[in-house]
Amino acid sequence: MSELLPFCKIKLQYILEMVTDHELDDNALRVALYLALAHADHETGESRPSFETVGAAIGKHAKSVKRALNKVEAAGYITIERGTNKGKSSRYRPTEAAMRRATERRREGDKVVPLSRAKGGQSCPQRGTDVSSKGGQDCPPNREQELRKEQGRASATDLPDEGQSGGTRSEGPPLVFVPRGICFVRDWNARLAREGMTTLERSLPLSPHEHHLGFWLPARTPAPLGSVEWRDQLHLLRDLIRETSANVEHRHAI
Repeated sequence: MSELLPFCKIKLQYILEMVTDHELDDNALRVALYLALAHADHETGESRPSFETVGAAIGKHAKSVKRALNKVEAAGYITIERGTNKGKSSRYRPTEAAMRRATERRREGDKVVPLSRAKGGQSCPQRGTDVSSKGGQDCPPNREQELRKEQGRASATDLPDEGQSGGTRSEGPPLVFVPRGICFVRDWNARLAREGMTTLERSLPLSPHEHHLGFWLPARTPAPLGSVEWRDQLHLLRDLIRETSANVEHRHAI
């Protein structure tokens, strides 16, 4: 029996099977996709976010998330190690059968999901996060998403004194909204820790945007360490943190 590939190498095949499963309803699919894309460990695919974390990210109530996860489990895509009421969260992991099917599709040369980086497919780059030191999965360019981002930047308003509420500032480069609870926030927190700085949650206010809570940041993900772009991002982020602190002190002084 062939050995299973790491989850980061078969993630797209695993997702494709769920997307094309007509028995999986939209709510269950959204929850399953969020786990795979935002929280799954790169090697095993395991994740353990709370119902509230998942619900806040996709705009669903925690009870709706719980029902959706039960459906995904019943469909044979994940196994659930249920937590307790004493603060231990549940753990979700792709089933061995689903991992094996995805592995076989990958090894057989999946014609639907591109496999090579040159074709816009998946790979496991050596860029670690706080989830795993093995790195994540590159995604093919999404022109529609980029257009929406550009349109959002063009129509966003300046930031008011009471906090960040738009994708641009009165001065300086535009900001990008990053919802809390996804892998990109963890990437930023890991990078800030290397700089001796506190997490985004402790440094910046949570801002609402399109039914989500998150942060306005210099980019969706940090630039490579040591690059000029990263130095610019870090400088801008420190400015944002200073502005936030000044606004808080101003409100307390009133």
